Amino acid sequence: MYSLLVSFSSRPDTTPLVLDPVYKLLKDSLLSHSRSLRLNALRILTSPLVQAPEGTAELLQKALQAEEISIDVQGVRERVLRIGRLPLMVKDGDDVAAEICARWLIAQLKVNLRPLWSLAASALSTLAGRFGDLVWVLLFEEVKGASWGSTGTVSKPAWMQDVAEESDNVWEEERSWRDPSAHKLRMAIAKWSCHRAAQHSIVQRQAIGDRLDATTYETQLLAVLEECSSLAEKHNRDLIPHFLSLAGPDAPSKLPRYKLSAWLKLFSKFNNPNAFRSTETMRALYISHLSHPDRGLQRLALSCLLTFKSPRLLPHEESLRLLLDDTRWRDELTQLDFAQLEADERPELVGVIIRLLYGMMLEKRGRTRGADRRAAVLSSLAGCSDEELTLLVDLMLQPLRKEQSMEVESGPFVIRPVPEGVLEKQQVGFLTLLGDLLKHLGPRVVNRWQALLETVLHLIAGAQGALDAQKDGRVDDPMEDEVTEAEEEDREEPMGSLRTLRNIRQLGLKRLADFSRCPVVYDFSLYMPEAFRAAISPRLPSLDVENTQAPGALLDLFHAWAQRREYASYLVQYDDSVLPKVYDCLTATNVKPVVVSKVFDIVEQLQSHAVADDAILDTVFKPHVSHLLRNLSTLVSRSNGNVSAAIDVLGRRQITILSELAPYLSDSSQATMLLELFSPLLRKPHQVVPEKVKVDMITILCSLFPLIQDLSDASSAVYSKTYSLLSQLFQILRSRPSRIALIQSFYALARVQPTIEPLAQLMESLNAYSTKRLDEPDFDRRLTAFAQLNDSLCGTFSCGEWLPVIYNSLSFIQDPLELTIRSNAATALKRFIDSVADERGEYEETFLKVLYPGLKNGLHSKAELVRTEILGVISHAVARCDGIASLQEMRILLAGGDEEANFFNNIHHIQIHRRGRAIRRLVEHVNEGHLRSATLAEVFIPLVGNYIVPTDTLDHHLVNEAVNAVGQMARRLSWGAYHALVQRYMKRAKQKDAAERVYVRTIVAVLDSFHFPMEEVLSSDEAQTMESAAAEGEEALAEPKPLPEPVRDTTNLARIQDAVNTRLLPSLILYLEKRDETEDSLRIPVAVGIVQIAKHLSPESRDAQITKLLTVLSQALRSKSQETRDLVRDTLCRIACILGPGYLPLLIREMRAALLRGPHLHVLAYSVHTLLVHVTTGDHASAFETLDDCVIDVAAVSAEVIFGESGKDVQAEGFKTKMREVRGSSSKGVDSFALLAKYITPPKISSLLLPIRNILQETETLKVMQQVEELLRRIAGGLNSNAHLVPAELLVLCHTLISQNARFLKDVPKTELRGKGVKRTDHAIVQLKRRSAHDSDHYANNSFRFVVFGLELFNTAYRRGRFDFKDASMMSRLEPMVAVIGNTLYSSHMQVVGPGFKAAAAIVKCPLKSVDKALPVFIRQIIDVIRQAGSTEPEAIQTAFKSLATILRDHPGAQVKEKDLVYLLELLTPDLEEPSRQAAVFTMLRAIVARRFVVPEIYDIMDKVADIMVTSQSPSVQELCRGALLQFLLDYPQGKGRLKNQLTFLVKNLTYVYESGRKSVMELLSAMVAKFETGLVQKYSDLLFVGLVMVVANDESAKCREMAAELIKALLTRLGTKQRNVIMSHVHSWSVQQAQPQLTRVSAQMYGLIVDFLKSDVASHMSAILEDMNSLLRRSAFALEAASSPREVSDHHGNDVLAQGWQTPYHTLLVFSKALREEPGLATEDGGVDWSSVVTLLLFPHAWVRTAACRLLGSLFAAVPVSAPKSGESLFSRAGMEEIAAKLSLQLKSENLDEQLSLQIVKNLFYVGKCFCALEPQPSGMEVPVDDMHDTSEGDQTEELEDMDDDSLQNGEHHPLSRLFSRLSYQARASLIRRRSKARSAANWSQQPAAVLKWFAAMVSYMDGDVVEQFLVHILNPVYRIVEDDTVRDPQMEELKTLAVELQDLVQTKVGTSRFSNVYNGIRQQVLSVRRDRKAARVIQSTTDPVVAAKRRLQRNAAKKQSRKRKNEEFL
Repeated sequence: MYSLLVSFSSRPDTTPLVLDPVYKLLKDSLLSHSRSLRLNALRILTSPLVQAPEGTAELLQKALQAEEISIDVQGVRERVLRIGRLPLMVKDGDDVAAEICARWLIAQLKVNLRPLWSLAASALSTLAGRFGDLVWVLLFEEVKGASWGSTGTVSKPAWMQDVAEESDNVWEEERSWRDPSAHKLRMAIAKWSCHRAAQHSIVQRQAIGDRLDATTYETQLLAVLEECSSLAEKHNRDLIPHFLSLAGPDAPSKLPRYKLSAWLKLFSKFNNPNAFRSTETMRALYISHLSHPDRGLQRLALSCLLTFKSPRLLPHEESLRLLLDDTRWRDELTQLDFAQLEADERPELVGVIIRLLYGMMLEKRGRTRGADRRAAVLSSLAGCSDEELTLLVDLMLQPLRKEQSMEVESGPFVIRPVPEGVLEKQQVGFLTLLGDLLKHLGPRVVNRWQALLETVLHLIAGAQGALDAQKDGRVDDPMEDEVTEAEEEDREEPMGSLRTLRNIRQLGLKRLADFSRCPVVYDFSLYMPEAFRAAISPRLPSLDVENTQAPGALLDLFHAWAQRREYASYLVQYDDSVLPKVYDCLTATNVKPVVVSKVFDIVEQLQSHAVADDAILDTVFKPHVSHLLRNLSTLVSRSNGNVSAAIDVLGRRQITILSELAPYLSDSSQATMLLELFSPLLRKPHQVVPEKVKVDMITILCSLFPLIQDLSDASSAVYSKTYSLLSQLFQILRSRPSRIALIQSFYALARVQPTIEPLAQLMESLNAYSTKRLDEPDFDRRLTAFAQLNDSLCGTFSCGEWLPVIYNSLSFIQDPLELTIRSNAATALKRFIDSVADERGEYEETFLKVLYPGLKNGLHSKAELVRTEILGVISHAVARCDGIASLQEMRILLAGGDEEANFFNNIHHIQIHRRGRAIRRLVEHVNEGHLRSATLAEVFIPLVGNYIVPTDTLDHHLVNEAVNAVGQMARRLSWGAYHALVQRYMKRAKQKDAAERVYVRTIVAVLDSFHFPMEEVLSSDEAQTMESAAAEGEEALAEPKPLPEPVRDTTNLARIQDAVNTRLLPSLILYLEKRDETEDSLRIPVAVGIVQIAKHLSPESRDAQITKLLTVLSQALRSKSQETRDLVRDTLCRIACILGPGYLPLLIREMRAALLRGPHLHVLAYSVHTLLVHVTTGDHASAFETLDDCVIDVAAVSAEVIFGESGKDVQAEGFKTKMREVRGSSSKGVDSFALLAKYITPPKISSLLLPIRNILQETETLKVMQQVEELLRRIAGGLNSNAHLVPAELLVLCHTLISQNARFLKDVPKTELRGKGVKRTDHAIVQLKRRSAHDSDHYANNSFRFVVFGLELFNTAYRRGRFDFKDASMMSRLEPMVAVIGNTLYSSHMQVVGPGFKAAAAIVKCPLKSVDKALPVFIRQIIDVIRQAGSTEPEAIQTAFKSLATILRDHPGAQVKEKDLVYLLELLTPDLEEPSRQAAVFTMLRAIVARRFVVPEIYDIMDKVADIMVTSQSPSVQELCRGALLQFLLDYPQGKGRLKNQLTFLVKNLTYVYESGRKSVMELLSAMVAKFETGLVQKYSDLLFVGLVMVVANDESAKCREMAAELIKALLTRLGTKQRNVIMSHVHSWSVQQAQPQLTRVSAQMYGLIVDFLKSDVASHMSAILEDMNSLLRRSAFALEAASSPREVSDHHGNDVLAQGWQTPYHTLLVFSKALREEPGLATEDGGVDWSSVVTLLLFPHAWVRTAACRLLGSLFAAVPVSAPKSGESLFSRAGMEEIAAKLSLQLKSENLDEQLSLQIVKNLFYVGKCFCALEPQPSGMEVPVDDMHDTSEGDQTEELEDMDDDSLQNGEHHPLSRLFSRLSYQARASLIRRRSKARSAANWSQQPAAVLKWFAAMVSYMDGDVVEQFLVHILNPVYRIVEDDTVRDPQMEELKTLAVELQDLVQTKVGTSRFSNVYNGIRQQVLSVRRDRKAARVIQSTTDPVVAAKRRLQRNAAKKQSRKRKNEEFL
C-alpha cells in the first residue's frame, strides 16, 4: 500500500490529501503493537500525498525517523534518545500533533523491549503536562481496554484464517516418539501434494510477526499513570470506580497479584485520598491487603494507607515500614513494645500491626517454611491485650467462614460442612498456624476457643467424611498420617486427594491435643460427643493397626488427655473402648518402641492420677487394669529371656509399671510365667541389668508369691528355684534399696513358707541399715547378728539354711571399706567350711557349687583387702577339708603350718619382700608339678595377675616377680587355658592404658613358656579334627573352666597346631604390625614371644616366619624415636640369643638391607655393636664363642662409620645431632672391631685387618691415622682376650707384625686398568677420596703402624700373663723376640720407640738367655734417647723413664753409671710437682731408692718429696710421696737428728690447714708406727701421743679424728706397760679438770679408746675408769637437773648452753657401753654404773646423748630378767619403772627422734611393759579411761592432748600398764593430729606413732588374749585413725598404714573377730559421731557467729594459698 501511494504521489497531476481524514483512518495503526503497521502509517502520513501543517509534519517526520530505528540492542540507545525528544517537538495548541505523539508513545509501551518503557512513560508524562485531558482520554481508554482484555485483539481476514488454520495435521501413531527428520519429510510432501504452497507463502508474508504482551502492557499503562499521578488523581472519579469494579468487594474475581501491585503503586502516589469517591471503601481495601502474605503488596498497601495521613499512624511510619523490611524486620520486632503505645492510638495502630504481622506469618520463605518467623511474631504479639488478639483469630478464621458469621452460635454443638471454596491448602495452613498460636498464645485467646474448636472439628469431620466417601475398602496407611506440617504446606495436590485429607485430619487431631495441653482448664465436654461420633470412634477399631510404626495423632490426643486429671475421664466417658484399644497397641504386630513408650506414658500418667483421685481410679484405671496386665504379660513373654529387651529404657519402664500393677495380679499362671521370666534376668550382673530394674522385679515377686501355690511346698522344684534365686541375690545386689526389697521378698516367701521365718529375721539383721543416716549400715544390728551367727547359730543350720548366709557373706566379704563387716563375713564362711569338713555330703556339694566359685570369682577383685580375706577363707578350707581334691593339691602351700612360709598368709603381706618370696615359693611348687592346670588358671593366675600393674603404683620388683610367675605357671597350663591367658592379656594390652607395657611383658613371659609339641606333621585327615576347638580359647576368656591336662595324642596336637597357625601367631603378628610411632616402645617386645613360638614350628615354616619378623624389626630401626630404636635393639638382642649363632649373620644382613644411607648407617653400626656386646656377654656367651661368619659384614659396617663418608660428616666442624647413635657410632664401630678380635679364629684375623690395610694405603691424613692407631690398639686388646688365639700363635703374629713379614700385609692386589672406561678393582671398603686415574700408595709410609700394633699385642699379652715361662716351646719362641724388640728401639718413628721401651721392659723380665747380653744395650739406648730429648715432656720419654725404672727394679744385673744417675735425678727434680709427669718421675725415683743408689742429691729430693706429700691436693701424688718417703726412711741411713726432725715435721703438720694434708701425714705415721722398730716407736711415743690427742680433741674433721683415734690404738699396741701407765695417768688427770670441759671430754674419749684397745685386759684399770666416768656422769646429770625444772622435763625446754656440751656425757656413756660389753656383770654390780644419772640423761637436750643413754639402759634390761617391780626406791621399783616409762615416752616426742633411737625406746618400753604385766591386776585397775573413747581426730583438741597433765595418769587408781597404754595411745594420736594441722612437717614425724605401734605389737604378742582385750581401745584408737586417714600424703604415712594394718591383723587374730569388730566399730561410730557434731556446730556457727566463721574461712584460704605456693616452689 505504501509503495502504491508513493508511486501515485509522484505524478504531477496528483492533488495532496488533507491530513485529518487520512489521520482518522490511520490513527488506530499508530497505536498498533505491530511495528510494520506503525511504520507504514507514519510513512503514509509523511508522504507528499498528505498535506500536513508544518509543526505536525515535522513531528511526523521525527516519529518516522524514530520508528525506522531497529528494535534490537543495537538500536535501543538511539531510539531512546528520539523518544525523549519527541514530546518537545509538539507545539502548544497543536492538538493533532499532540495526539499523534501520544498515540505513538503509547504504542512504544507495546514494544517488547524494556529500555523503551520508562522513557516512553516519562515522555507521556511530559506531554500530559501540556495536553492533560488529551493524554488522559487516550491512557484511560487503553487502561480500560487492557483491563477487560480487548486491547490488541485484531481480527484476521477470512482468507488469512483459512490458510493459518492449516496446521501440522499429518497423522502419526505416536507423536511423543516421532522422528524429527521423517516428520519434516512428511510435512514437505504434504505441502507439495495440496498445491497451495504459493498462496500459503503470500499469506505468511502478510502475517504480522509482532506479539502483544497484554499483561505487561497494562502494567506499563499504570506505570505511566504513576508517572503523571496528579493527572490520575485529578480524574479519580473515573479511575476509582474502574478499579473497584476490578478489585472491589463486588468484583467478580480477584486481581492477580502483579496487577494489584501496579494499582496500589499508583494509588500510593495520590496526595489527598480523603477527597476520593468511595474513600472509605478504598481505605477498607487497603487495610484488608495489609494482611496479604506478599511482603511487597503489604508495603504498597501500607503506603496507600499512610496517604490518608492518619495522626495515629504517621508517627510510627518508620517502624511500620521496618517491620516489612526483609533484613531488619527481626530487629524491629524485638524492639516492638505494645505497652508503650498510647491508649488513643492503640485501636488503629495495633490493628495495622497485627494485620502486617499476620501477613508475615503467612509467608513461606526459608528452610523452615516460615516456622521460625511465626514463632517470632507470635512471641512479640504476647504484648497485645486479649481483645486485640481477637483480631488475629478473626483473620485466621476469615478464609474458612466466608458465608458464616464470626460470632459463635449458642446451643448444642453440631458439626457443619466446610464452606465451599475453602481450599484444602487453606485448611492445612490454618491448622498449622493454629498450632503455633496455641503454643505461644493459647491461654490468651480462650475467649475465641469456641470458634476455633468448632472450626477445627468442622475441618476434622469434613476430612473424615471425605475419606469415608472415597474409601474403597483400603485400610488407612498409618504412615500416611505421619507427614510433617512443613511437608504438607509445600505439597500441591488435586482437590480432595487422600493424602491431603488424611493430613487435615491428622493436623486437626493434633490441634485438639494442643488445646488439651494448654495450661487452661476448659470444658470440652460440649464438643466431645460430636468429636467422638465424627472423628474418634470411627478410627478406634484400627487404632492398634495404624499406630505400629509411630504414634498417630489420635494416640497423641489420648496421651494429651491422660496428662491432665480434668480430661482423663474423656478416655472412658464417651467410648469405653478407648483404653482397651490403647493398651492393645502394646501387643500389636511389629509395634515400634516409640509407640510402646507413648502407651507407657499414658499408663504412668493414669497411675499417678489414680493415686491422687479415687474417682479416676474407680472409673478410668481399675476397669481396664486386667486388660493392661494381660498385654504387659504378653509383652514380657515376647522378650523370651532377651536381656537387651529387658534392660533398655522401655524394658525398665515396663518392669516399673508392672511393679506398680503387681497388687492387682490375680492370675496364678501369669504369676508363674512372670517368675520364670524374671529369674534369669535377676541373676544377671548389674552391668547387664541395673539394680533399679531388679528392685522393681523383686517388688513384683513379692506380689507373685501368694499367687503361686507350689511355693507352699518346700520340696517342690518351684520353691527350690525361688529360694535359690533369692539367696543368690544376696550376693548380686549391692545398693540399699535393692537389699531392702530383697529382704521384703524373703519375708514374702517366709509368709508362704513359715519355716524360713527365723532365717528371714537373721538376714534382715545382717542387712540392717541405719535409721538416722542415709545408706549407712546399722553396725550394731549387723555385728550382733554376726556374733549370734558365728557363735551359736552356725552349728544349728542345715545345708539349705546356709545358702542365703553364704551368698550374703560372699557379698560382704567383697566390701573394701568396712573392715568389721568383711572380717565377720569371712568368719561366717569359715564356720560353714568347718561344717563341710565335719558333715561332708551335701555340704561339699554346696561348697563346690556355691562357695568355692564365689571365692574364686572374688580373687579377681581389685581391692587387696578383699583378696586377703578371701585367701584366708580358702586357706582355712585347704587346711580343713580333706575330701575335696581341688583343695588338697593346694595343701602344700600351707608349708606344714609354718606361718612365715604359708603362701596364703604372705601373698598379700604388708611387707613387699614377703609377697615376692611367696610368689617365688608358688613358682617352685608349680615347677614341681603339684598344682593342676585348672587350679592354676582359676585361682593362682588371677591372684598373681593382680600384681601385674604399672610399676608407678606398685613395687617394680613385685611386678617382675608376678610377671615371671605367670610365665612359669603358663608352662603347666593346658592348651585352652594357655590360649585364653594369651588372649586375655592381648585384649588388655590393646586398651592402650598405662599398664600396656607390663601387659606386653606378661605376654612375652607367657609366650616364652610355650610348651606344646609342634614339630610333628599332620595328615589332612587329622587336620580336619581341628575345627571343633575353634572357639575354645575365646570361651575361656570369659571365665576359666576346669581343663584337662595336656595330652599328646593326634587330635590334641592337630587342635594346637591349627590354633597356633591360624589364630595365635596371626593375632600376635597383627598386634605387632598394627602400631603407630607412640606404640612402638610398647608392642615391639612381643616379637620375642613370637620367636619363642616360631622355634617350635617345623623347619619349613620357621625360617619364613623368622625372616619376616626380622625384616619388620629391622625396618623399625628406622624410627625417629630414640626409645623405639633402643627397644628394637634390645628385642633383637634377645631374639639373637634365643635363635642361636646360626641366625646371627641373617640378622645382621637383614639390618644392612633395611638401613642403607645417611643416619641409618650410624644406627646400623650402633645396633650391630649392641648385638655383638649382648651375645658375647652373660650366660649365653658360651653359644657365641666364634663370630667368623660375621666378620666381613661387621667390619664393613664399622669401617663405614669410622672412615667412610658418614663418619666424616659426623667429624665435620659444626655438625650437631640429637641422635645418640650418630654421636656414638664411631666409638661403637671401634668397639665392634675389638669384639670381633676377641671372638674370631686366627685365620679370620687377616679379614679383620684388611680394611685397615687398605685405609693405610689410601691416605696419610693425620686425623685418619689417629683413628687407625686407636682402632689397632683396641684390636690388640681384643686379640689378647681371644681364647682361640693361643700364646704360641700370638707370639708368631707379634713377630710377623713387628718384623713386617705378615703375608696378608704384603699380598695386596695391584690395580689393573683393563681398558678405557673400565673401573679398576679395589679392595678398600670405603673410598676416602674421588677416584682418579693414578692413586698414590701410602702404605710404605704407614706400615710402621702395624709394628706398633705388634708391640701392643706383645705388651698386652705379657701384662696379662699369657706366657708360661716354664714351657720350653714358649721360651724358644720368646728368644727371637729379644732381637726384634731391640731393633724397634732404634726406629726413627717415636710411635714405635714408645711401645718398644715397654716391650723391652717386659722382655727383660723373661728368663731368657739373650736378655743378659741385650740388657746393657737396652739401658744405654734408653738413656741415649732421654739425653737426645733433653726434656721429660714427650710421652716417649715418660715411657722411657717407666721402662728404665722397671728394668732397674726387676733385673738385678741392671747397672747405671753414677753420672747417668745424677743426670737422671737432676732431670727428674723439676718434674716432681708437674702433674702430668709425676707418675713417671716417682716410678723412677722409687726404682732408684729401691736399688739404694746413695748420692747426695737423693736426700735433697726426699725433703722436697716430704713437702709435696703434705701440700699436694692429689691423693694419688700423696700416695706416691708416702711410698717413696717411707721406703727412703726405712732403707737409707738416717742420722739421729734427721729422724727426729722428720718426726717433728710430721707431728707439726698434724695441724696442717687442709684436711687432705693432715690425713696424708697420719697415713704415713700409721705406716711408720707399724714398720718402725719398737724401740724407736717407744722413744717418740710421747711426741706422737700428744700430737694425736690434739687431733682428737680439736680437729674439725670427723675423718681426721677417727684416723687419729685409730693411730692412738695402733700406738698403744707398740707400747709397753710402763708407757701405757703413763698415758693412763695423763688421762686421769684430764678427767678431774672440771674447769676445762674439753679436757674432760678428751679423757672420756681416751678412756673409750683404751677400753676398745685393751678389751678384756682393761680389768686392772676398770675401777679407775668407772670412778672417773661416774663422776663425769653425775656432773652431767646434775647440770641437766639444774638447767630444767622438774615440771618441764621435756624435749622443748632444754638449755642451749647445756646442749652445746653434749660430747662429754655422750662419750662418757659410750665408755660405759664399751665397758659393759667387755664385762656385762658390771651392770648389776653396786658402784658399777650410776643408773639414776643414766635415767636422768634420757631427757638430755641432745639426741646422741639420749640414744646412748637409752642403749645403755637397754644393756641393763638385757642383763636383768623380767620380774614384777619391787617396792622401795630402786631403779626396778614401781616408781622407778614408771619414771623410766614416762621419760622413754617423752623421748618419743623428740624432734630429733630417729629410727635407731625409736627402736631402742621400743625395746626398753617392751621390757617395762613386761614387768608391769607381772604385777597383780587390781580391781578396776585396767579399765579403759573414758577419754580414750572420744575422738581427737580434729585439730581442735591438739593442744588438749599435747598439754595433758601427767598427774592424771600417774595417780594410783590405775594399773601402771593401763597408764602406759593410755599415754602412748594419746601420743600416737597427738602426733598424727600435729601432722594434719601443718602443711609441712619434719621427715621424722612418723617415728613416734610408728614406735608406739611397734610397742603395741610387741605387747600384744607377749600378752594373753584376755589381757589384750582390756587394752583394745588403747590399741585400736590410733590404728583406726592411721588406717582411715586420707589427708596426709607423705611417704611416711604409707609406712605407718602398713604397720597399722599388721598390728590390726595381729590383734584380730589374738582376740577373735567378734570382740575385735565390736571395739573397732565402737571407735568408728564414736569418731564419726563427733565429726558430724563438729561439722553441724560449724554450720550453726556460720549463722550464730558469722565473725568467727569468716575468720575460719580466711584461715583456710590462707592455708590453701600457702599450700599452692609450697607446691609451686617444690615444682620449681
